[in-house]
Amino acid sequence: MTKKIIPLLLIVVGSLSCSSNTQNQIKEESAATPPLEELYASAEREYIISAARAIIEADPVGALISVDSLGRSRVRSVNTSKPDSTMTIWVATRPGTRKVDQIIGNPNVTLYYNVDGEGSYVSIMGQALLHEDQDFIKTNNPFSDEWTNQFFPDYPENMLLIEIQPVWMEVMGQGISASEDTWRPQAVAF
Repeated sequence: MTKKIIPLLLIVVGSLSCSSNTQNQIKEESAATPPLEELYASAEREYIISAARAIIEADPVGALISVDSLGRSRVRSVNTSKPDSTMTIWVATRPGTRKVDQIIGNPNVTLYYNVDGEGSYVSIMGQALLHEDQDFIKTNNPFSDEWTNQFFPDYPENMLLIEIQPVWMEVMGQGISASEDTWRPQAVAF
């Protein structure tokens, strides 16, 4: 009797696993597309981006949120670069960290910055790309030599760069206010 039940259970679990993998693939592909129907903006795009830059400059230590292999959100504080002209942001880390493993499994991440005393914040939902090539790291490292040497004494051997390309961004503060009806922050799609 047990022999007949075990194969049946394996088939059910196997089909759930396949279904889950397909759903995860759909979620990852759709995560690269901003949810335009949810986004709210009453200010001009450049004004929202300018406010975001001011908030990030006031607190360049952001919270990087990734998703682990069990689908749980994982968060940690990270030093970040200033956003470039496309609002791409860089994070430096060591190879073998949990965040690297999580990004390999799911490149969808969120960077969150806030200025507590002002009630201002920026959330950047994006796609993370990992860069391990030492020549690339030497050429593209956005951090100062002093900072790099402090945290990565064997630079560039023990450094990995995470490039976070924005998909969409939500902003509140620096003159940017939320919707009075829904409390949604103002947003920009990239």
